[in-house]
Amino acid sequence: MNTKVMKSALDLLSDTSRDFIKSNPGLFINGEWVTSESGQTADVIDPSTAMVIGQTVRATAQDVDKACAAAKAAFAIGSPWRKCSPQDREKLLNKLADAIEADGETLADLIAIDLGLPRHLALGFEVLKTVQTFRYFAGFPTKIKGETIDIGPDMHEGDYFSYTTHEPVGVVGAIIPWNAPLMIASWKLAPALAAGCTVVMKPAEDASLVVLRLAELARQVGFPAGVFNVVTGEGPVAGEAILDNPNIDKFAFTGSTSVGKHIHAKAADRLVRLSLELGGKNPVIVMGDADIEPIIPMICMATFANSGQICVSGSKVIVHTSIADKLAKACAEFAENLPIGAALQEGNMIGPMCSERQFDRVMKYIELGAKEGRVVAGGVAIEGDGYFIKPTVITDLPKGSALLSVEIFGPVL
Repeated sequence: MNTKVMKSALDLLSDTSRDFIKSNPGLFINGEWVTSESGQTADVIDPSTAMVIGQTVRATAQDVDKACAAAKAAFAIGSPWRKCSPQDREKLLNKLADAIEADGETLADLIAIDLGLPRHLALGFEVLKTVQTFRYFAGFPTKIKGETIDIGPDMHEGDYFSYTTHEPVGVVGAIIPWNAPLMIASWKLAPALAAGCTVVMKPAEDASLVVLRLAELARQVGFPAGVFNVVTGEGPVAGEAILDNPNIDKFAFTGSTSVGKHIHAKAADRLVRLSLELGGKNPVIVMGDADIEPIIPMICMATFANSGQICVSGSKVIVHTSIADKLAKACAEFAENLPIGAALQEGNMIGPMCSERQFDRVMKYIELGAKEGRVVAGGVAIEGDGYFIKPTVITDLPKGSALLSVEIFGPVL
């Protein structure tokens, strides 16, 4: 790892990225940047250096109410958004995709400095996938249609038919995690806008900057006021206020299973529609006749990409006993040779944990794994600034080990 101490990670950003962070944009409500009722802020910490590089606003329940009211008004019959034709929605979504592509370097800067994903990966994967998502859903507004249905024999001496239409649900309350903030935001936002819905989004407090930048791009390309609103802050306050707001017609959430259960209960109580994408423990199964050499990079990067902070991480590997030792050794060698370091410095493949809280959580599981099994690679934090953990491989765990069932969300195979 390059242990050179940087004066500030901000020095490595473009002027546009640095200016956006320093502007402390606030909350994006009804097409405008506004301050919170409380005036409270939260520090933005660069996980590569553990330095404070900016602030975001902590929204109150009253702030969320304003955002939801703005989204409801933007959805009202006769509003500019409801008058927007399918062809015009298509154009706006494509314009937003173009703006994201043009702003890619800035978006990658914000992901790198806020989340810790190496900048070249943020640009070549997350920004790219976000552009593709908006372009994909841009094709849907003109394809949303219902059916005309023949209902059978004559009724009351007349011919009758029924028809169906697909209508936008209304206001979508979207709550997203920190591990892929821009890409997951696009998964919620693009289909909702394509359908004609409006959105109130709460990004995770550990990675909000890039979602705020997305709101600014939506404003610049001409989405009507109130169509897309962003409220930053803590889940128990801002997130809970979204769940309790009567103007919300659907919940869309990506995150932990425990929080998903809570949202499911809230939706059931109000009969609100919902979409949940929750965590899990995904196994990779390797048979005894597998050719080990070509699969090692795939197995390892299924766990170590984004420092293991991915919901589809293949972090549990079940291997036939005849090749288990050979595969473990190969995975350990691969892990030891992965370039790890600051997200804004070139050449690194593995960055830090997103936050000190996540760092501590992952290290506790590694310590448990060292007691219950055998650490064959990594297993330690990297001394110095930032929240770095060496890619870790642990073998010989007992069947009842928590490491085999819990989503660790770190670089632990």
